[in-house]
Parts: sequence; C-alpha cells; structure tokens
Amino acid sequence: PLLVRHALDRGVRVIVAHCASLGAGNFAAFERLMGESRYQGRLFGDLSAVTQANRKGVVAKILAHPEWDGRLLNGSDYPLPGILPLFSLNGFVDQGLLDAKAVAVLREVRQANAILFDFVLKRSLSYRGSRFPASAFETRGFFE
Repeated sequence: PLLVRHALDRGVRVIVAHCASLGAGNFAAFERLMGESRYQGRLFGDLSAVTQANRKGVVAKILAHPEWDGRLLNGSDYPLPGILPLFSLNGFVDQGLLDAKAVAVLREVRQANAILFDFVLKRSLSYRGSRFPASAFETRGFFE
C-alpha cells in the first residue's frame, strides 16, 4: 500500500482495494497512510472482501477508526458473497462483532440475494458500539 504515495503526492484520488486487508503488514501500512492528514480527501478504503473469513480481525480494526467516516466505500466483491464458505458468520459472533440472533436471518438472505447479504452483514456488524458509517454505503456522489 505504501506505493500509492506516489499517486497521492501527485493529487490522484486513490481507493485501496479491500482496505489492504490481505498480506503481512498491509493493513498496518494502510492504517498509517489513512492517518496522514495530507492524504485526507484523496485516500479511501474499499470495504469489499473485508468480511471474508481469510481476513479475520480486520473488521474490528476498521471499525476502531471512526475518524475514517467519509473515507470508506462499500463494494460487494460479487459474486463472492454468495459462496458461504468464504464467510464465517459464527466467526463474527465469536469475535463479538455480530449478534448470534442475526445469523439465521443472514443465512436466509444470502440464499435469496448475495449482494443484499453483503450489505446486511456489513450493516449488522459492530465493534465497541461503532458500525460502518452510513456514508460508506452512499457512494454515488463519490463517483459522479
């Protein structure tokens, strides 16, 4: 992720896929970049894939940064939300990010509509009272 500095320093608006949530040290580097005030308004994080089981722990780390409100953009990584082995609802329950009562409903939603499942899952997650901000799901203006 640190390689995006070249583009950022030239004024390019950059969306970091999956909040750089895969690979050793990548999220920490992304977190460091997001903390640099000079990149405010130019550096954004994409939420697609952050709920996949192979990225365990990253959701809590993202939600621990309420100052990123307005800099997170939802993406679904469709069709992957339709493949349940890639997602561990019970894992989110175990991490304290998801109410166990929501699991059955989320499984039903996933069977009916994978994109809706991705949206409802992300809107259902919380960490220490923080949720993904509504602005993360209101991305149309960002791309206009």
